[in-house]
Amino acid sequence: MKCTDPAGLVPDGGSPAEVPGTDPGSAAAEPLACGRDAALVWDHAEDGELDEHERTCPHCRSTVSDRESLGGLVGRMAQQRLRPPPNVLEQVMGAVVADLRPHDLLSLGDGAWLSRPAAAAALRHVVDSMGGLRARSCRIEQSSGPDAALPLRVAVTVTARFGVDLASVTARVRQMMISAGDRALGVPVARVDIHVEDVWDEREDA
Repeated sequence: MKCTDPAGLVPDGGSPAEVPGTDPGSAAAEPLACGRDAALVWDHAEDGELDEHERTCPHCRSTVSDRESLGGLVGRMAQQRLRPPPNVLEQVMGAVVADLRPHDLLSLGDGAWLSRPAAAAALRHVVDSMGGLRARSCRIEQSSGPDAALPLRVAVTVTARFGVDLASVTARVRQMMISAGDRALGVPVARVDIHVEDVWDEREDA
């Protein structure tokens, strides 16, 4: 992910910062402020193999904390028992026959579907759980095709706290969203575009 405003500042009258998405496996993904790759730090934390830098660096420690927060979210979602209504079959068949608002559904494969607004709300929650960013909107696109579970493309607009390190925090948000797609939503996220459209001063919240 490339951030055009690494200092985290949007000058008065200037244009908002654009952070275009990249393929999750791309080596050009924006690193943390310390130079480490957020995805690799997550892998090391998953395997219990954090090195000395990753255990002491504030940027890496924040990334590990993000992973733990996402794990808690996934755990809470997994513990929620689904209780379909008695007429769920009739409702599903009626929706299929009537073809009601198919654009509001995301395919998870094997005939499973997810509400697009619910998925967007979950991804906005990921942004809001990060220090320094607030989500404003989240748009999710999924191409149609023979593949039953095509990856998602996510475009999110955010506001940033004045002075926040955009390069580091957007790299962490991108990693969180990719992992949330796989672990919480059940569908891969192939691309994340982040558009920083405004800043706020935390002193205004006091």
